[in-house]
Amino acid sequence: MTKIYEIGPFRLDSEAGVLSQAGIPVALGSRAVAVLTTLVERGNEFVQKGAIMDAAWPGVVVEESNLAVQISAIRRVLAQAPGGERWIETLARRGYRFVGPVIELLGDRQGSWGDKHTNLSEPLTSFIGRERELVEIKRLLPSTRLLTLVGIGGIGKTRLALQVAAEVMDAYRDGVWLVEFGSIRDPLLVPTSVAQVLGVHEKSGTPLTDTLCVHLKARQLLLVLDNCEHLPDACATLADAILGAAPESTIIATSREPLHVAGEQIYPLQSLSLPEPSTDAEAVGRSEAVQLFVERARR
Repeated sequence: MTKIYEIGPFRLDSEAGVLSQAGIPVALGSRAVAVLTTLVERGNEFVQKGAIMDAAWPGVVVEESNLAVQISAIRRVLAQAPGGERWIETLARRGYRFVGPVIELLGDRQGSWGDKHTNLSEPLTSFIGRERELVEIKRLLPSTRLLTLVGIGGIGKTRLALQVAAEVMDAYRDGVWLVEFGSIRDPLLVPTSVAQVLGVHEKSGTPLTDTLCVHLKARQLLLVLDNCEHLPDACATLADAILGAAPESTIIATSREPLHVAGEQIYPLQSLSLPEPSTDAEAVGRSEAVQLFVERARR
């Protein structure tokens, strides 16, 4: 069971960390959603800034200005609802209170970790940095059929793709599915790998790609194709076929190079931010790269 809150026209899934409207994820970063969740769960109660930051940035030291930025982002989203701009009250120098309309729903959530609508595993590490990228990609997805995260090896393409997939899971009726190509070198195994993940069986006399397309034709799902650079032509051919056959499905690909498929949205991924050489210790601690290093070193 998971807690889901209806907030006016919005729905907040506290477990998935997703705020949606009319079934579409709202472009709101994971930190902002964590802040909103903390306030909603303690509705009509002033929550100290320290408690909010502990919930949204567990184990990370941040300045109050970071919290103020997230509150502003939340208010901009809530302002889409009548009176929504007044749903978060500020208690000067102390904290915030959520006073908007909230209905708590309890129920099983399709697409939750471990159920039949996804093969994603629950992440073993926290997601640090990439807040801007996360928001931008979630904003792009509703109008993009194929979004390719492009960057050098080890830069974090897979982790970002999985975080996006987890946060938008509720928007896809037939689930979110990860297909990994990192260990594959035979292009004929590209459609086979996708078929295995989706539970599609090969039919005698019919190309497997055609069988996949028939299976996906009426489905609405998100496919994450990881490490496409090993077999770019085969991945591009399959992606093009799926997009042509399944108008309600979306693909996120990770690759060191674009797939060069019609309609592809390329999203270049850069390195995490580093502190300037002359910055003080507090500013160094706010660097995404430093936060990631510290978090991993604690494990």
